[in-house]
Amino acid sequence: MLFKKKLPLDTSIQAEYESGFVLDETEHDDISPYDSNHNILRAILNKDPEPEHGKMVRFSVFYQNQRHDIDWRGLPDNARPIRFRNFSGDFAEGGVITNKRLNWLRFGYQFTDPNSGKNVQEVREL
Repeated sequence: MLFKKKLPLDTSIQAEYESGFVLDETEHDDISPYDSNHNILRAILNKDPEPEHGKMVRFSVFYQNQRHDIDWRGLPDNARPIRFRNFSGDFAEGGVITNKRLNWLRFGYQFTDPNSGKNVQEVREL
């Protein structure tokens, strides 16, 4: 039997909902349980878990064996999570990428302020 390597925890995301349900990118190997054509971040952005589990209350990213949280309660309904990862690597013969490195990781949220129409972002670099 072949075993598929799971997505690593480092830089992965989680979303927790009012019911206590946690949508975990690593646990689901970055495949949405709601639509296998989408990833976990897309499921969170589309609010797929919310009809069954209520609103998101926590958005988290894992980095260097630590969980970094954003308390989602109190953010506007149009808030969207952000996670940007930048990798680099070396190319070996045949175009194979070797020595893949994470250059930076940023996460946070953004929303459009209904009063001003301006885009509001809070993004942290880890």
